[in-house]
Amino acid sequence: MSAATLPPPPATHPPEPPTSPNPEPLPVAVLPGDDLTRFILHNPPPQNLSSSGKHNRKSKKSRKQTENQQNENSDDDDDVAERNKLPPKLGTGLSCIYTAASSGAGTNSVPSLKIQATIAGKLQYRLSSRTWFIASNPRRYHLSTSASSLSPFPIAINSGSSNNSNKKSSISNAMNMGVGDRVIGIIEDQKASADYYRVQIFGSHPALLHVLNFEGATKRNRPQLEPGCLIFCRVIKSFGGGRMDPEVSCKVGGGSASTGGSGKAAVGYDDDGGASRKDWLTNEGTYGPLYGGTSFRVSLGLARELLSPKSVVLAALDQSGVPFEIAVGVNGMVWVNSSEAGYMIMILNAIKNSEVMTKEQIRGMVKMMVKNVKKQFED
Repeated sequence: MSAATLPPPPATHPPEPPTSPNPEPLPVAVLPGDDLTRFILHNPPPQNLSSSGKHNRKSKKSRKQTENQQNENSDDDDDVAERNKLPPKLGTGLSCIYTAASSGAGTNSVPSLKIQATIAGKLQYRLSSRTWFIASNPRRYHLSTSASSLSPFPIAINSGSSNNSNKKSSISNAMNMGVGDRVIGIIEDQKASADYYRVQIFGSHPALLHVLNFEGATKRNRPQLEPGCLIFCRVIKSFGGGRMDPEVSCKVGGGSASTGGSGKAAVGYDDDGGASRKDWLTNEGTYGPLYGGTSFRVSLGLARELLSPKSVVLAALDQSGVPFEIAVGVNGMVWVNSSEAGYMIMILNAIKNSEVMTKEQIRGMVKMMVKNVKKQFED
């Protein structure tokens, strides 16, 4: 018997796509179905010149300091050159389509790929992770457009023997869509089953919450949630690439009752860091029911800005001295609580108005609103 011929091993690095001498500027906006292959593969990735944060200052430096700085600059250039050799990644709003174009001679076919936009928005590039994605501002939450989908598998420019690895990567990416997203939902009227609540997260599908997915919850000692109760939770399971009901949890680090309530996400995601892990009876945990206050919906883009550590409106409200607590979900739900109803209304209006203002305008608006509210309390 003759031994079967094995296919050639996959290449360590895919061949570099041809780059044009004059890079084409990125489009101002893209629409679903637009072909973005020429921007992502045929042009070098944009470099953020100010990312290093180092400015040339005219100051007296010793010879040793000058040599150290030159060595650091050369190392940075080597890192950038090495990073550019790696294949890019596709994030939110982009899909890769493989096609087999006939070469015209015999039955051989030359595989090619096409990168299309699936949502409308602006094409952007994240240098730290070499990820291309589309920044959009919709109002409807979907797992496939969440921020956690920005860590997909690289584009496999070479074809043939790497098809199996691409399939495994795509399956893993579909299972991880939206996992780790912190959302605010509302308990619906009916239960999905005897052990699950159905939670409205204002997306394409409602979520499922197990009755034991609370810190310290047991079969005898567990929270009894009424319909209409507001709850802060996180996504721990995703099915069908976000096209089926996901599972959420109120445990730090995820957790599923099917895994024994270990507090670990089913797909290995545990990114809560130093979140507070306290019993649900103390009402001081990171996740759980939200009592009191008021809730409202905002666009997903504004929700991402509020979750950023550099949020201007929240920093201005914090410096104003107004006591309040806030919870923001990536699904566009915001919950605000304060000691006075006037403060809650002021914070609500400040957050909504900040979406169409500059940084200086936001600071001035918050300062004026706080001054007016405090004046009304004094009168």
